[in-house]
This record gives sequence, structure tokens and C-alpha cells, in this order.
Amino acid sequence: MKRKRTIGLVAIFALLGAALGAQTITMTSPNGGERWFSGDPVTITWTCSGVSGDVRLLLMRSDGSSVGIIAAAVPAAVGSFSWTAGTTASGAAPAGEDYVVRVRGVGTDLFDRSDAPFALVSRLPNIHVGSMREIGWDHTFTPRTFTAGDAVTIKYYLRNDSAYSAGPFHVGLRVGGAIIARNAHAGLVNGDEGNGQFTWTATCGSPVAVVGDCDNEVSENNEGDNVMTDPDLACSQTDLLFFRDLSCSSGSTTVKAGLRYNFSAQVDAVPTRADNVRVIGGVVGGTRLYDHTFPSMAGDGGLEEVSFIWEVPEGAHRVYFEIDPDNTVAESNERNNRQELALTGVVSTPATETYDLRLKVTQPRLFGVPPGGLEAKAGAALTVRGEMRGATGAIRDFKVSAWVQSKTSRATRIFEQDFNDPGMLVVPFSFTWTPSAVGLYSIRVEVELGPHAVSVGVVDSNPRNNSVSFKVNVIPARPTLKR
Repeated sequence: MKRKRTIGLVAIFALLGAALGAQTITMTSPNGGERWFSGDPVTITWTCSGVSGDVRLLLMRSDGSSVGIIAAAVPAAVGSFSWTAGTTASGAAPAGEDYVVRVRGVGTDLFDRSDAPFALVSRLPNIHVGSMREIGWDHTFTPRTFTAGDAVTIKYYLRNDSAYSAGPFHVGLRVGGAIIARNAHAGLVNGDEGNGQFTWTATCGSPVAVVGDCDNEVSENNEGDNVMTDPDLACSQTDLLFFRDLSCSSGSTTVKAGLRYNFSAQVDAVPTRADNVRVIGGVVGGTRLYDHTFPSMAGDGGLEEVSFIWEVPEGAHRVYFEIDPDNTVAESNERNNRQELALTGVVSTPATETYDLRLKVTQPRLFGVPPGGLEAKAGAALTVRGEMRGATGAIRDFKVSAWVQSKTSRATRIFEQDFNDPGMLVVPFSFTWTPSAVGLYSIRVEVELGPHAVSVGVVDSNPRNNSVSFKVNVIPARPTLKR
């Protein structure tokens, strides 16, 4: 009994195996080489054996990637399906040469597909936008290397790659994500060519492209070749930066409280010129001591000196310079526009701070003076002008005096002026002297530290350049001629 049951099971499995082996699905059309026009009615056919139920039809690329479902369920035994070529449940497929159709039994692993690719051919035009290099031109963008603000000429090439004509359309210049200019084209007949150009005021940092049919006025069989760009474009944008870091005239960040120091830096624009560059500076969290706008800052070495004077109080402080604080200049690097310097004002008794006060007479010019001295006329005013410089910084107070002496008289003071809080490194002065008698005179001009500077321990490192002396030969005035 047991033996008969075993023989019966083997027979059942053999019958099932024979039945399964007889199930087949074979795709017969399209099976390779067909050229079907998109939108035309065509028939997909297949044969099957031993298959019941439905089959699913899928449009694919020849590499196996899915394009879309043609039909989700068609009775397998029908063996055909009327298809509007190119349509799928997810939309119309574009024209192409590498399509296949797969047929598969629903709920089974049985399937087959076209043995070779077939083509979907469009009856629509195709506007191709390309570089002028395609027709032998060296450059599409002229110049290829430019700076922000330059005028750049952009030329493009058009071709209709279809046997069908395109009606009117526009070609756009796209910078970043926006079309900023448009050229109108009346149309492009089948197989024809055309061209055009844009003039663009260059900006840096945004991709630039020419877009054919930018307003989607023409239905095309291929929308993927409407954009032309040039990845090798080089746009140079200015960068405002510090050529020399912010520093204190003392050469140290620990300074004497109550003394005045000069804080300076050099700013630059590279590699191109920048206009209306504002620089501010002062004490962080406190007073602004510098605010100047440079009308033009030349690129590559056109350095500008920026500086301010500050009397440092006791304690810890930070001073700063900032270039383009309002971000009015477009830059390639916005992260290098600020410099800060930490310093500490300390009380030191007695304090000693060395400066070099230098006095210079600028008028009259003293070089080439004859041995007898300058000549002046009795009764005519002689103007003396000059300047005082603090070579390593600025001090709070100083005094300029002038003395005149003849061979027969003592020195007489003819000028004296106290300067307090001048707020500048080069301080001008002037005075006049009117000689009343002829003769040879000596004028001496000198500068000396004021009382506050002396009290806080300011020392002049070179007193020898604190005075200037010169001779004046006073001659008689010419008599007035009477008629």
C-alpha cells in the first residue's frame, strides 16, 4: 500500500512539471528595428502557451531601465494590444533609438522582451543650441577671461535637427536661475541653421547659459539639447583685503595708559579695481575714529594707508578696521574684511614713551640759499610755513616757537603757538615777520614737548631735528618813483 502511494505522488509531480514546462511567453512585435512615429496607432503582439490570466506591457530602454507602463493588465490569450506609440501611464516618451517592450505574466515569473531595440520617431521639430565651436569658431564667450563689470559677447549656434519646421521662438540668456535677455527668432525650417549673440555685463559667481526656446513656445521631440554653456569661463572678481595687518605705532600690544598712539593698516583690492570703497575703524564697542570712502582703489598693488590716533586708557581694549562695512562692493571673499588688535593700557610711574619730533620749514625753501641768506625787503612781510611730524606716533601737546636776532640785538620771540590734541601725525603751522630795518638777521624755529607730554614721561629720541635756523638779509625797499 505504501509503495502504491509513493508511485502516485511521483506521477502527480511529473504531470505538474510537464504542465509548467509548457508555459511560454514570446514577444513578436516590436522585436527590433522598427521605426514607429510617436502618436501613431501601432500593435504590440506576443504569443503564449499554457498561460492563463493577464499580462503586463512595459516600455523600457535597451539597458533595462523602465520608461513607463504601457498596459497594466491585458488578457494573455488575446496576444495583441493597440498602442498609441510612445504613450505610457507616466507620460509620453521622448523620441529615441533604444526602446524595447517587455511582456510579463501577471503574478508569474514568465516574461519576454524585444530581441533588439526599436525607435520612436517624432514628427516634431528639434531646436538644438550649440557653441560656435561646432562650426569652427574659436570662442563662444569673448573674452573668455573677464572681470565683473566687463562687457562680454556671447554667440550661439542654432540647428533644427528634425525633418519638421519650428515656428517662432525666443532664445534666452540665463544667469543663475533667471532669463535676463531674449532674442526673437522667426522660425527654423527643417534641417536649417542660424545664430545670434548677446552682450552681457559680467557678474561673477552665477552659471551662465544660452537657452533655446526659453519660453517653451515650440513642442520639440528633444528638450534636452536646448542649453549651451561654457564650463571653462573664468570670471575675476575683486577681493578687498588687508595688505598689512592692523598695528600699533608702539610696536607692542602693551602700551602706556594716557598716551596717544597711531593705529594703522594698509588695504588693497585684488586683482581688479574697486570703486567707492568705504573703510571704518576705531574702538570695538566704543568710538569710531576713522571713516573714509576711497573713490577708486586700484587693483594689484594700489595700496591705501588707513590710520587713526587714540589715547589709550587703562585696561584691556580692542581696536579695529573694517573694509566695506555695508557690503556695497561684490567680492570673491567677504571673510577677510575685518582686522582687530587686542591691546592693554597699563599705568607706569614714571612712564617713558619715546617719540621723535621732527620740525621742517617748507617756506621759504631753504635749499640753494645764497651765502648772504635769504633776501627780504624792509617793511614787507615774510611768511614762514612748516610742519611738525611725530615719527612713531602722535602726542597730546607740543609748542612751536620762532625767534629772530640781529648782530646788534638779542633774540626776540616773534611767534609762539601751543598745539593740543592735534589729532594728526603731520601738523602744519605758519607765521609772518615784517622787518623794519635793513641788516642781516637770523631766524630760529623750534618745537618742544608740552607740559602734559613731559608729565607722562614722553621723551624725544632726537632733539637735533627739533629746530631749523636760517639767515635773512633785509634790503631797503625800492623808493616809489614820482612823475
